[in-house]
Amino acid sequence: MMMIHRVSDVGRQYSLIGALGACAVAAFALVPAKATDEASHDIKRSGPAQALVRLAAALPEPVAPPPVSALELARPSGVVEALAAVLEDYDDMARGAARAVDAALARIVATPHAPVVEARPMHGWLSHAYTGQRRSRVVAMRVSNTEQLARVFQAHDYSLDHARRGQPIPALQIERVPADLGSLRDSNERKWLFIKALLPIILEVNERILAERKELLRLRDMAAAGKEPGVAERMWLANLAERYGADPSNLAEMLLRVDIVPPSMAIAQAGVESGWGTSYAARVGNSLFGQIQVSGRHAVDVPWKAGPAMPQPFATVADSVEAYFLNLNTHFAYASFRAERAQQRAQGAQPDGFRLIGQLLRYSELGMQYINYVRNIIRENQLSDFDRARLSPS
Repeated sequence: MMMIHRVSDVGRQYSLIGALGACAVAAFALVPAKATDEASHDIKRSGPAQALVRLAAALPEPVAPPPVSALELARPSGVVEALAAVLEDYDDMARGAARAVDAALARIVATPHAPVVEARPMHGWLSHAYTGQRRSRVVAMRVSNTEQLARVFQAHDYSLDHARRGQPIPALQIERVPADLGSLRDSNERKWLFIKALLPIILEVNERILAERKELLRLRDMAAAGKEPGVAERMWLANLAERYGADPSNLAEMLLRVDIVPPSMAIAQAGVESGWGTSYAARVGNSLFGQIQVSGRHAVDVPWKAGPAMPQPFATVADSVEAYFLNLNTHFAYASFRAERAQQRAQGAQPDGFRLIGQLLRYSELGMQYINYVRNIIRENQLSDFDRARLSPS
């Protein structure tokens, strides 16, 4: 199986800073937590532009990512989620904040400190901060066994029947596949518990991608109308383009890449590649999609030695899902998959996993035999029903 091995922006921990209003809050979403004390002091002494210059100067030099082959994906930081909560009922305010941030950053760029600001990589994601997008509230959890996992699902009234009917399901995220999943005697129970655990994670990743895609479409429409994006918008676009290995000036190509993977297809491939979560690589290393190492290095502590053609381990199930999505959305081997998905959208249809899997002939050395097998999994388990599933907003 082929895989992109690109180390993305390494996620950091951030905190919400100050009380300068939506402008300062949105701008400070880019700042590491350890710089916040100095920032608060600066705010009391000077205006937002001067404070931001001091903050930029206080930022540490970018640390080179470790030489690993694992695909590390930046996750939305706590500050972005906090900001999203603050702006939950004030979408108009979010737009105003974006304009204010543009103005503040423009003033900073005009100062002698501009090289400092421009040299820094953007910390965190602006997608949900300045666009006012609302995200489902994710409930992250660690479960030690399948019995505990089943109890959690029951406590949250989580039913796959609800998901099939398009009713919202809770945004539950397990960190790891239960180690005893393979010990369940009932194969159907084992399979459906795995699907139940994986579906909300897939939906949450798709939800974030759709928010980014919505913003891309807005920027495309702006460009078509002859309007220039603001500073904050250009920063966000550059960060997104780097993650997807695209040219930020080529919005058409970015829209080909920044799009969802149908849950039916993702679930079926995870089931095939991991034995419904029972393989050793899945239970120990959260490796669900058959992704392998190519450089012989990994940053996750697992029992097997790093080496070419060895399973690529991940810290969490969500990391594995995100890596799989980014692989399909960036690797040259899956360009036809992206083109077919775009064609379906152009025809007014939602991406169809049963059809799209036909474009992944290079995902497995088995070729068409693999495609037919995955399609049988989708058909027999009626996984296409989950393409209409959605998460509860709270």
